[in-house]
Amino acid sequence: MLSVAVLMKLLWINRLGYLRLGCLLVLGTLMPLASVAADLKLRLELAWGTDGTAPEGKSLKELDTKGREKLRHFRWKNYWVVKSTQIDLDAKVSQKVPLDRCQVDLKTTADGHLEVRLHSVNDAKEAKLVKTLQHSLDALKRGEFLIIAGDDKEKWNDAWFVIIRGEP
Repeated sequence: MLSVAVLMKLLWINRLGYLRLGCLLVLGTLMPLASVAADLKLRLELAWGTDGTAPEGKSLKELDTKGREKLRHFRWKNYWVVKSTQIDLDAKVSQKVPLDRCQVDLKTTADGHLEVRLHSVNDAKEAKLVKTLQHSLDALKRGEFLIIAGDDKEKWNDAWFVIIRGEP
């Protein structure tokens, strides 16, 4: 039968070993919390839905196939990207992303969600809160989209969409 001292030597457990094991356990539990959103890239797009064609003089691109598939339940024939930007989501700070006539504020929450605050921006560059939503960071990582829609005040029967998606 092995003594406890021999067993501890065989398993390489001593006071220093316990300290190492404790440090590894603490780091192992804290690392996922620190990197919840650190590795998440997001693409934010402001899209315009219309039955008409793109206005002349503006260089608008058509929304990609995956984006159009997500908007298939809406009635418009054409979806044009007004502005698109990519960001690396920082879990530690709130980020403000301007998109033409609106601004999106992004902040991660402790429970693994992304808090999205959409603001409309007028000509005087004043931001007015329109809507606040929360969406799962895991869902964005899996390829789900967060879509916020509204009607276009300048053009009857048109709409705008703010599309947020995780990037590989």
